[in-house]
Amino acid sequence: MLTKIASQVPAGSEGLIFHPFLGGERAPLWDANARGSFFGLTQLHNRTHMARAVLEGIVYNLNSVLLAVEEVVGKPQTILATGGFARSQFWCQLLADVFGRPVTIPQAFESSCLGAAVVGLKAVGMVQDFNIVTKLVGATNVYQPDPTNHAVYQEMIPIYNQLTQQLSPLYGKIAQFQKEHAHD
Repeated sequence: MLTKIASQVPAGSEGLIFHPFLGGERAPLWDANARGSFFGLTQLHNRTHMARAVLEGIVYNLNSVLLAVEEVVGKPQTILATGGFARSQFWCQLLADVFGRPVTIPQAFESSCLGAAVVGLKAVGMVQDFNIVTKLVGATNVYQPDPTNHAVYQEMIPIYNQLTQQLSPLYGKIAQFQKEHAHD
């Protein structure tokens, strides 16, 4: 299992970064030409580093989405993680460590539809705020951020973000090259 392999490497993957844009990227880049990449790869890295860097890259990107959402609606009181990955202790701890905040796993961890319904109810004025979600889903576990890991991620995230910005002008060029030279 990927998370078991990834857990063998310390936070920050010893300086290896992965951009998880294998199918283009939606939020927060909105660039269909964005491409995935490893950055910082050395002869000292191996598949365990690459596995952890992949998972960290996904969560770094989720962190970018979280920060963009916070600019619009403010900082959430609680972060609920739902979906299949919420079954993994590694993923949940990684979220808490990168976000630097507790991450709660609700009893109803497959609750995406519920979230959409509550957003709709708020939009039409049937609920005043999103606090109703906490009552509806309950909580099974809360993952607290590890301060040491969070400090590592606070160093890595600016590098990840700067790299994303600097690669952005090249995404269209590599996408065009791939289109022209792809073998079906």
